[in-house]
Amino acid sequence: MSRSALLLSLAVAGCAAPHPEIALVEVGKDAGLSGETYSGSTLHNLGVAWIDFDRDGWPDVFAVNGHNRDAHLYRNLGDGSFERVDGLLPELAQHEQAGAVFADYDNDGDEDLYVQVTNEQFDLFTANEVDGPPNLLLRNRFVEDGEVSFEEVAAHAGVADEPAEPLANSYSGRRGMTGGWFDYDRDGCVDLFVGNMALQAAGHPGNRSSLYRNLCDGTFEDVTITARINSSVEGDPLLNRPALAWLGADLNDDQWPDMYVVNVHEPTPWHEDFLFRNTTQSNFAEEIDRDGSMPGIGDDSGGGMGIDTADIDLDGDWDLYISDIYRTEFDAQPLGNVLYLNQGDGRFDDNTAPESGVEGSFSWGVSFFDLDRDGYEDLFVAVQGGVNHLFHNQGDGTFVDIAAAAGLRGANSSRGSATADYDRDGDVDLLFVNNGGSLKLYRNDSANTRAWLSVKLSATTSNGSAIGTLIRATTDDGVMRMRQVKGGSSAHSQDELVMHFGLGEIERIETLEILWPSGIVDVMTEVERDQLVEVVEGCCS
Repeated sequence: MSRSALLLSLAVAGCAAPHPEIALVEVGKDAGLSGETYSGSTLHNLGVAWIDFDRDGWPDVFAVNGHNRDAHLYRNLGDGSFERVDGLLPELAQHEQAGAVFADYDNDGDEDLYVQVTNEQFDLFTANEVDGPPNLLLRNRFVEDGEVSFEEVAAHAGVADEPAEPLANSYSGRRGMTGGWFDYDRDGCVDLFVGNMALQAAGHPGNRSSLYRNLCDGTFEDVTITARINSSVEGDPLLNRPALAWLGADLNDDQWPDMYVVNVHEPTPWHEDFLFRNTTQSNFAEEIDRDGSMPGIGDDSGGGMGIDTADIDLDGDWDLYISDIYRTEFDAQPLGNVLYLNQGDGRFDDNTAPESGVEGSFSWGVSFFDLDRDGYEDLFVAVQGGVNHLFHNQGDGTFVDIAAAAGLRGANSSRGSATADYDRDGDVDLLFVNNGGSLKLYRNDSANTRAWLSVKLSATTSNGSAIGTLIRATTDDGVMRMRQVKGGSSAHSQDELVMHFGLGEIERIETLEILWPSGIVDVMTEVERDQLVEVVEGCCS
């Protein structure tokens, strides 16, 4: 039997599998997160970030908003509720905001926010399309001042991402749509990728992505051309593709963070995605099926919206999932969302989403997390105009959608999603935002006694947020599970930085291995289950 036929038969066989212990309960109103409306003037925005801005160990929430609406910041009170604390933010222009990602970019001990800002579709006063306003870097002054306050420093830091020359009177100008943090040169300071999108404008300079290298002094330099993630040669296929989703992660197990950029809505090759390999020489090599070893990769998500990575089959490598519009004239067959399984060397098989049961629908946010702590990561997919998907990992390479049974009911117009154990009870909870609606917080009330472990990292040599750190937990049944700390994923969003493991029916963790971006490797042995453990870099090397 072929691989595809086997996966399809397993998916059909698994459809009847009950999961009565899984329960998600919507608690946004009771928790204090549902009082505001989030609405964008375009489809392509809105995200959420689980940032612990006051360093109290409880993940807080930042949510961007649309034109003429305020972004909102919520403090986690540690009792299951939140309070809105917008006064901690500087006064922000009410431009359309696509999303936000956070990291301790200045290594001062607190998390800072980068906000991708897009322009309105046209200038209401002149009826001319206009350039996008600058992006925002909100520097957290908690450590310096002893209390939380954010100041906007994007221009000073060199990451406002404004075009070198005005782009006005062209379709949509420059629009900050995606990106995130990663320490691509592993020098101990997180760098920043920014993706822009101007639809129906292949090659337009409004689509130029940017890579900013952190100079470790609070400022950045633009290394877009020298790092080879864009071209300065007119007509080069690397030039100015419209980006809507981004992931910075080590995809080939060499401990150097790579990049996957999801590009959208243009004829070939402009909609094809980028897979940028980190060459370790402070630049990248673009690799999309150059030798036929990765058939179709990069050409399956013509309208890709969100992305995440996980080792879904526990084979020791990183697989990729990309949400899609489901039907565009540019999509390669099959239609729908995309699952790329890693071949074990950083190369990927062709799309197996239909056979695996995760083809989805018109989708946005993507979040892998182990919902029921059985040791296999499950998958949430946010949906435009329907019931969101909650795909339960069957542990055999297939998934079953249990959204309704688990408590995800009703139609949504969902965008970004992110996960965190916000109540610190040992299971992972889910947050997403609806366009034209409110934040939705689903508390994980699944009833099971399976083992879990949460890992909080405290860097001493690596970047302050430990972004890029790889964690491997090997349990007493001989199975190894992996997590890596990411500076952005899903759609316009970011999970909390504490890493969570569901471990199934085990008694203990034999070894917990932490591979830091600095090159330091810490190893802990005989770790007890069912706890949050803090690991300080260099503690156990």
